[in-house]
Amino acid sequence: MFEVIIIIAVLLALAIAAILMLAAARPDTFSVRRTATMNASAEKIFALISDFRQWGRWSPWETRDPGMKRTYDGAERGKGAVYAWDGYKNVGRDAWRFSKPRRRRKC
Repeated sequence: MFEVIIIIAVLLALAIAAILMLAAARPDTFSVRRTATMNASAEKIFALISDFRQWGRWSPWETRDPGMKRTYDGAERGKGAVYAWDGYKNVGRDAWRFSKPRRRRKC
């Protein structure tokens, strides 16, 4: 019985060592990308993205907290526009600022 326990412990140790070696060989960083194809011109999409006041029409985060406080500052849209929000824990509190919007590019 003791020999079976030793064999199981050794196999378990070898499995853990193999997993750790595989994990150590993986890159330290990774990236995640999502794409969506929309039947609209880049100008129409850019208009919705560059104007924070339009985000309620398309952003799923805008409906997660109906009581979320929103503030807009700076330019009305595009470079210099600022959008800040304060909501409950799933929405959080943060602010975004457009610094270099680029027209006529893939969105």
